[in-house]
Amino acid sequence: MSYSRGPTNEPLVEMTFGQHLDDVAARWPDTEAYVFKKTGSRITFANIQEKANRLAAGLKAIGTGRGDVVAWLTGHREEWIYLYFAVAKLGAIAAGVKVLVMGDIPGVEQTDGTIPYLCKLFPEVKTAKRGMLQIERSPKLTSIIILGDNKEGIGAYTLDEVQMMGNDEKLIAEVTTLQNQLSCHDTFLLGFSSGSTGQPKCAELGTYGLYNATRMATRILTVLRIPSEGSSLYPYLSSPYAVAFPLFLPGFRFVIPVSTSPSSVEIMKTVQEERCLAIWLFVKDFHDLLHDPHLGDYDLSSLRGVNIGGNVLSTSLLDRATEVLPKAKVRVGYGMTEFLGVASTIADVVGEGKGATVGKLAPHVEMQLVDKDGRVVPLGQEGEVCVRGFSMFKRYRGDEEKTAKAMTADGWYKTGDLGVLDEQGVLKLYGRISDMIIRNAYNVHPSVVEAPLAKHPKVQDVRVVSVPDPASVEEICACIILKEGQSADSDEMKTFCVEIGMVPTDMPGYFIFLDTFPTTSTLQKVDRKKLQLIAMEKLCLMEEA
Repeated sequence: MSYSRGPTNEPLVEMTFGQHLDDVAARWPDTEAYVFKKTGSRITFANIQEKANRLAAGLKAIGTGRGDVVAWLTGHREEWIYLYFAVAKLGAIAAGVKVLVMGDIPGVEQTDGTIPYLCKLFPEVKTAKRGMLQIERSPKLTSIIILGDNKEGIGAYTLDEVQMMGNDEKLIAEVTTLQNQLSCHDTFLLGFSSGSTGQPKCAELGTYGLYNATRMATRILTVLRIPSEGSSLYPYLSSPYAVAFPLFLPGFRFVIPVSTSPSSVEIMKTVQEERCLAIWLFVKDFHDLLHDPHLGDYDLSSLRGVNIGGNVLSTSLLDRATEVLPKAKVRVGYGMTEFLGVASTIADVVGEGKGATVGKLAPHVEMQLVDKDGRVVPLGQEGEVCVRGFSMFKRYRGDEEKTAKAMTADGWYKTGDLGVLDEQGVLKLYGRISDMIIRNAYNVHPSVVEAPLAKHPKVQDVRVVSVPDPASVEEICACIILKEGQSADSDEMKTFCVEIGMVPTDMPGYFIFLDTFPTTSTLQKVDRKKLQLIAMEKLCLMEEA
């Protein structure tokens, strides 16, 4: 039957991030952990510990305690790191609404735009006293902290002021005492799903799961045979993994680019300047990099490993990577906000044809594939991927209904992904169950159509969605982005489908050509629902009432 369990020979560790930071800072105080390209800062573990202790004490001074929620809205700045570990030391929760820290807002070029933007969001701050906010729309929000000077005299602290409050040795001692009382099973982080099936959901993640998942994820350097000292580019500071990674890899510093959504050129320039050995990318960013017209202008020869997440990797994209990055091993990771680190594999074993290989299970993870009635399916048969283990989220915050819908009574998380498990315990994914197209009496998954179309020499990217059809109920529409300087039409694509032997049930009835695909709110995945609406509009198709 389609059930598998990852290895359990290595025990899980009970540790909080505050304790781990203190241990690492004691052993490697002067070792660089992060490089911030925005400010040029190169931060050591001793820097992080000292700033985090002061900031934790300052946050405590303005009323922040265990279980309180702290959020920050800022670009790629080192304060992100200090806040992360300060919150960990207090037993507070990262990303929320009691204390809000605001800086250079993504999309606002100058830090000077912070205060006007803040006053627009919360007009009450203009007359409020610091630490005594009363905002009807956010009743739990009591304090706002801004990065930079508070020249307007509004009811907000500056981060410098909070850190000055944290110079009190008594408060620092209280933070140390509190840290020693914390449980690694507390909720630490609120993670937002990508929203591929609707609005993003707020998942509560525990320290225990996040700590051990991060610890195990760092083993990929050994798998990829990358030296344990050097630099790695990590463009996604908001990722649950990002901040904690260097604590498990002392001597392997993480380079954070200037932009929160860096362009391919910025990524390549940073890799060249820092001689990065590894890089973490979502599939879309990897695709854009490999097809960037300026790819040949930068020296990427230092790269030895590329770690891909966020979606399945097509064989055509892997072939392109092998061509332009011959020294780099590509690794595919499968996981989600609700369950970190389900499975992974070296991408050169990604097979051809239907489905995309994502590898064997991570340690201490259970998986079963079930049918629509919740029954485990035989090996080799399609089913919904369900997982259970230490890194599963606790609940959707404030939404018991969605939590109950996603979790079974015996602790399985229903991923919504369609997959097949083979006799060797290797998982192949076919995509989201919700994306399935029912054409006449046939079920057609988009990945089955996308994989062969992606091999067309003029195609840069392709996504398949359903559109309404009076005869078949749903028709297949292939949405295509062509390579720069190329042109094509539907007849050419239909001819190509015939030439490669695509079966009639999988043949798209429509082809449309676009410049870009819409993305979900986190910018990590293509938003198929929006893409479907775009396709219907271009084809002048109206959905039946």
